[in-house]
Amino acid sequence: MSNAQAKVLRSLDTLSLADLVLKPNAANGTAPKDAADSAFSVSASNVDLGFWECSPGSFRTARDGVNEVILVLEGKGTLVSDTGERVDHQTGDLVLIPNGWSGLWEIHEHFKKQYITMTV
Repeated sequence: MSNAQAKVLRSLDTLSLADLVLKPNAANGTAPKDAADSAFSVSASNVDLGFWECSPGSFRTARDGVNEVILVLEGKGTLVSDTGERVDHQTGDLVLIPNGWSGLWEIHEHFKKQYITMTV
């Protein structure tokens, strides 16, 4: 019998991220600010789970060596790949940003997500 115990890692009711800070990779003359909180990380399995939020704006991003699954908790955004493909997402959507993806992330409304990244 295992001593492993389930526990609540974070609750949205009490989640308190640090003050939002201007993203250095802002794009298109916008000024998005963001903050993150890693709630759980397992080095041996290369998994990181946490929360992130961002104010409206656009910025470049890439997923190199990592797959990311996000659950949109609040807001609306669009991922625009370097090849021009657009993926709109909003509250309640579960989104995969695969290893090798790069492009622009447009945040249309204050955005909060829960993320799980898996290093490949």
